[in-house]
Amino acid sequence: MKKFHTTLSRLFHLGHDQDDPEMIDETIRSGISVGGTNLWVLFFAILIASIGLNVNSTAVIIGAMLISPLMGPIVGVGYGAGVKDLQLIRLSLRNLGIFVAIGLSTATLYFLLTPLTHAQSELLARTSPTLWDVLIAFFGGAVGMIGATRRYSSNVVPGVAIATALMPPLCTAGYGIATGNLHYFGGAFYLFTINSVFIGFASLLVVKLLHLPERGEIDEGTRHRTRIAIAFVVIATAVPSGFLAYDLVIQKVFEQTASRIIQSIDSDKRYVLLGREISIPERRVLLTIGGEGQLDEIRQEVERQFVADGYAGVNVNVRHIGSEKFDLTLLKQELQQQVFSNTLKELQDSTALTRSLESEIKSLKADREDEARLIKEIAAQYPEARRITVGAGSKAQRGTSKAEIAMVVTLAVDKPISAQERTRLQAWLKARYATQALELVVTEETPPAPAVKKRRAKR
Repeated sequence: MKKFHTTLSRLFHLGHDQDDPEMIDETIRSGISVGGTNLWVLFFAILIASIGLNVNSTAVIIGAMLISPLMGPIVGVGYGAGVKDLQLIRLSLRNLGIFVAIGLSTATLYFLLTPLTHAQSELLARTSPTLWDVLIAFFGGAVGMIGATRRYSSNVVPGVAIATALMPPLCTAGYGIATGNLHYFGGAFYLFTINSVFIGFASLLVVKLLHLPERGEIDEGTRHRTRIAIAFVVIATAVPSGFLAYDLVIQKVFEQTASRIIQSIDSDKRYVLLGREISIPERRVLLTIGGEGQLDEIRQEVERQFVADGYAGVNVNVRHIGSEKFDLTLLKQELQQQVFSNTLKELQDSTALTRSLESEIKSLKADREDEARLIKEIAAQYPEARRITVGAGSKAQRGTSKAEIAMVVTLAVDKPISAQERTRLQAWLKARYATQALELVVTEETPPAPAVKKRRAKR
């Protein structure tokens, strides 16, 4: 047992590749700077993230996360608390406040000016934080701090930037300000607060775990007050997310239950389910059916199944489309026939396109093989030819815009061939390509002079 414990301790020990404490301190302090490069990078990252949210582009949003400097001051707060450097904590909090103010102002200005005002799914996803966001921020902050203390760089920090997602909620809060939607602003800024608090808290715990040297001296009273403040902020931030997570689970369970009950109704052969609406907050279900079933019978059956699953008081409304002569079997056959016809047409079009491309490929392959044979035949008749080129091209006369496909044969020879030989070659080519226009080009090339070897002078 002791050996097993020793092996585990060695495997999970973080000191193997840990960087020098002075280098760690210098790296973290450089990341909290608010001026120069970090400020410009933040400004452009906010714009990129806002555009990504506006056009619903996940890739653009991820790019903004990767270049964002917001992690620096947040990690600086956790690191400063871990090494008891109150000045570093104050500086990090001040710079974080400046970053947040600039980010909110930039995002608000963008969403005030953009003509695209509809809230996309990427934006809406940042308005309802839950306990799972707390866990993501905590684990992401821990991994980020471990990565920041390593001797060698890795892909940890970019992964943490994507996972914890500081930029999108800040930009979504700006959208809430620009549109006057306090629900969006509150939800998004709460998500940003969750990420910031738990990244910093995880950084503090990692600093304590690694036993990094303390950078300041604080008395026992200040230490006690600091611990109380940290505990209060962490608990106050996490508790609302727990209630939101519980509410989300309740909503998801109700949605799954309603879908299962509706599916069982849809399997009844007496009628067909034409539409469904599930309102989770209002606990309301609206069904549109066609067929021979009685409305009251269907409504009572749905309500009975909801009660059996523990959901009493669900408001179930059923609308009926059809009459006694409604032929459900015929309707299903027509729908299936329509789907089959559409699928068959797409398959036929795809098959026709494939055959056309295969035919074109075969034709091009045959042309290449024919051109290769022609080159061999010309080379056998004119061994003095230095170069033979054969290929199809477009031919047009001066003053006309109409072009025709012509076979072009080019011979490069050392000495000019006689007019008789040229006529004979052209007649042979025309006989070979009777149905195609032909162009014969004969050029004269002077062979390169032989290289002269230089003799080395005798000493």
